[in-house]
Amino acid sequence: MAEMRKAINVFTTIPLLLLLLATLVYAETSVGIKSGDWIEYEFTVKGAPPPSMPQRVKAECLSVVGTTVTLSMTMHMGDGTEHMETMIVDVASDSGNATFQVLIPANSKAGDTVKVVNYGDLTLAGETTGTYAGASRTVVYASLSQDNMQFNYRWDKQTEVLLEISLTQGAASAAYKATGTNLWQASLNPLTFASSLSIEILSIGVSAIAIAIVVAALIYTQHKRS
Repeated sequence: MAEMRKAINVFTTIPLLLLLLATLVYAETSVGIKSGDWIEYEFTVKGAPPPSMPQRVKAECLSVVGTTVTLSMTMHMGDGTEHMETMIVDVASDSGNATFQVLIPANSKAGDTVKVVNYGDLTLAGETTGTYAGASRTVVYASLSQDNMQFNYRWDKQTEVLLEISLTQGAASAAYKATGTNLWQASLNPLTFASSLSIEILSIGVSAIAIAIVVAALIYTQHKRS
């Protein structure tokens, strides 16, 4: 009877341990975006951009299930046409049909190993800051070499969404860089804000200031005479 109890305890404990292990793995690997989040990239290249390359790419999150993200990719081509594709990427296993690593696991930091589409494991080399989509962001980055090509990746540390991917081959270079998103607010530039105001509003403001100066001068003059 005692041996049977031990056997029962073992068979009861193993599933619990496996469940706990699975929970810990899931807790370590998570996604930093949600359905409805989007980010847009613009293509830059030395020389004239080839029409076969998308000049702008918008990635919108359709759903998140566990560590698997489904994205709607809208690609604006150089010839004016537009193409849409649905891409799936699992940030934990690198499975799916995504053609580039638009996401890495949330809370990734320098020294962590992430899985990159088509290239396997890649170690995050460091952390820096940069301006993307109108705001200063903390960035984790990594690079890899393939044949005579150098790839450089930059992901947003808070959301772990791709901010920039660049390719250098000899004297040629090309990059996709984040220029718009709803994941964060663009910083307000006072000069840009002032230039966006209508001429009428600016005129009213200047007139109000001028009137205030004249009134203050008159009050000061009358006070001196008295």
